[in-house]
Amino acid sequence: MKIVFPVLSLEMGGGARFIYHLANALLDKGHDVEVVMPERGLQVWPLRTKLKRVKELTPSSIPSADFILPNFYPTVKPAWESQKGRVVRLSLGYEPLWVPDSDTAKQTYLIGAPIMSISEWHRQLLRQETGLESTVISGGVDTSTFHPYPKQSAQTGCKKIFYIMRDPASGYTWKGGADFLKAVTILKDQVNFELTVSMPEKALFTSPVPCQIKTSATDLELAPLYGEADLFVYTSYFEAFGLPPLEAMACGTAVVTTDCGGNRDYARSGENCLLVPPSDIGQLSTAIYNLLTNDTERQRLANTGHTFAKAWSWQRTTDQVEAFLLSLK
Repeated sequence: MKIVFPVLSLEMGGGARFIYHLANALLDKGHDVEVVMPERGLQVWPLRTKLKRVKELTPSSIPSADFILPNFYPTVKPAWESQKGRVVRLSLGYEPLWVPDSDTAKQTYLIGAPIMSISEWHRQLLRQETGLESTVISGGVDTSTFHPYPKQSAQTGCKKIFYIMRDPASGYTWKGGADFLKAVTILKDQVNFELTVSMPEKALFTSPVPCQIKTSATDLELAPLYGEADLFVYTSYFEAFGLPPLEAMACGTAVVTTDCGGNRDYARSGENCLLVPPSDIGQLSTAIYNLLTNDTERQRLANTGHTFAKAWSWQRTTDQVEAFLLSLK
């Protein structure tokens, strides 16, 4: 099949990473895959597919294909109006929850195209908000990159927390960064720990505790940050899927995550992670404290999470997408 992904950019963020992994995996299955992106769009993630640069996404700039998979609401209109292939709406998140032009974003779901969602929670949200059904495809993790690393705490004796801090000024108001900072403020006088923070947007922030600030522009840079930590913390209020906790599990690292919706497909509280309610600073700090101070429980969750994550491959995701597209032909 010829499959086209019209995108605005492939810079930092879970959506861009989802696209590049899926596009590469479809290519590996023998499909003719092409990504179309404006000249101004940034490319951080390493595509192996064809990449067509255009001045802007317009109907005329979209190549002919069997299927066109727009994934973000501004890419839907040019794909639909091109009439150059069957449009399937790949929803990586329900945009009206966070974009300013929520009405326009919602209309992109009502054009009559089949919809792929990425978790059961996401599917139910789309049905609630639009009245439409969708087919769930799962996110994945590349276990050749995201795998266990030696824990530095084995030598230092000091446990390490890893956190990914998204910039609210860049639109990431639902990621819960302020909640995490409040939690570590509570913990700093209760338990000794080291903190590593990755900042994809390279924004400035003030940490209440000493921390190492890292950039992670690729999976190869991100994986050891997960893997060398003893605990990964995730604080989103809502996510259609949420790749980072699954990636941390694949790296053999214990996870504390908010119950943010899409991660319910893989997050099992007390089995492969600890789940806490979004924006509950008390439960968040307690969960972090308990895993920092209980080596046996932390290692049990890390081991179970690592085993569980192995089944969530991008090959599995691609098989789901391929089967759905073939069912439409």
